[in-house]
Amino acid sequence: MNHTSPGPSPTDPPQGQAPHERALFLALQEADRRKDELLAALGHELRNPMSALAASVGLLRQENLPPEKRQRALDLMERQIYAMSSTVDGLLELSRLNRGRITLDKQVLDLGRLISCTLQDRRAEFESQNLEFDLRLPAEPVRVNGDPTRLCELLMHLVTHAARSAPSAERIQVNLASEGLEARLSVCRGGSCLGPESPDPFEPFGRLVAGSSGLGLSLARGIAELHGGSARALSPGTRTGLCLEIRLPLAPEPGLGLDVLIVEDDADSAEMMALLLESLGHRPRTAPDGQHAIQAAQEALPDVVFCDLGLPPPLDGCTVARMLRQEPGGEDLLLVALTGSGSEQDRARSRQAGFDLHLVKPAYPEQLHSLLAARHPRSPR
Repeated sequence: MNHTSPGPSPTDPPQGQAPHERALFLALQEADRRKDELLAALGHELRNPMSALAASVGLLRQENLPPEKRQRALDLMERQIYAMSSTVDGLLELSRLNRGRITLDKQVLDLGRLISCTLQDRRAEFESQNLEFDLRLPAEPVRVNGDPTRLCELLMHLVTHAARSAPSAERIQVNLASEGLEARLSVCRGGSCLGPESPDPFEPFGRLVAGSSGLGLSLARGIAELHGGSARALSPGTRTGLCLEIRLPLAPEPGLGLDVLIVEDDADSAEMMALLLESLGHRPRTAPDGQHAIQAAQEALPDVVFCDLGLPPPLDGCTVARMLRQEPGGEDLLLVALTGSGSEQDRARSRQAGFDLHLVKPAYPEQLHSLLAARHPRSPR
């Protein structure tokens, strides 16, 4: 009798693979498994409201249905349709995050102030739900480079999840602190804590709570990761509840100040921008046209140049940029185009001229601070 060994399982990596190929195979296998789990959880999540809707339709088909029962059925249908819409919207947003289809409008902001203002703006909504917060913010600003709208969404996803899973009359703690080079935001509530076998609540449908698809925390993690941060859930101790923690990189502090040249033919605009940059700790100079700009750069090459594209003849902004790049050390300049137009044609034109960035007027203080915060001053010449 011939004995043959069983062939490899379809789920086993092919033999003879290089280590990186094996790692890729296993990663794809894990992604496929998680996709199947997500689809199964989604099917289960949608069947509940569908069952309620089907029962409501059957009830409404009955003749001589009392008005109060009809109204209850209509109210239930409205709630379930909203729940299903929220689930679908969350999935679409999560898909956009995973495919990199979401762009951030970043600026340097005080995360503590953003948290405080967000909770204050929603105060009436929270009071209607009998929610109370224990807000703990540091005395010093915690500055991050982020999109304020998206960070507000992140906070609300954390708070909403904590509120739905917290015991009644439980105060929700919102803590913010600076730790090393990171900002640490945690939203904590009492009640049940994570066990060794508990699913990760930041996974889609990983930890369902009443009235929630569980997608909010997945979106919160995606927003955090878009900002270069991370998310995790932890229980500090037994019977101490759950903490949802977000870590974001702190915005770099400005260096010792930058030498900035502002090339702008509008005297008032140039003066106000110079005063603003000076208040941020930089050393601005102004030039009313291209010729004065080249002369100023030859006398002392700046760290950054803000240049209007629509300068008067004979040197427009693009010509000035090309000439500055040819100066000794000009390849290291940060060249920023200032213009009243943000068309793709103008942006392409400024890129071809050698500009690093294209700002559409007016340039707001947050934009300028964020732009210059990560720029290091030149070594003394």
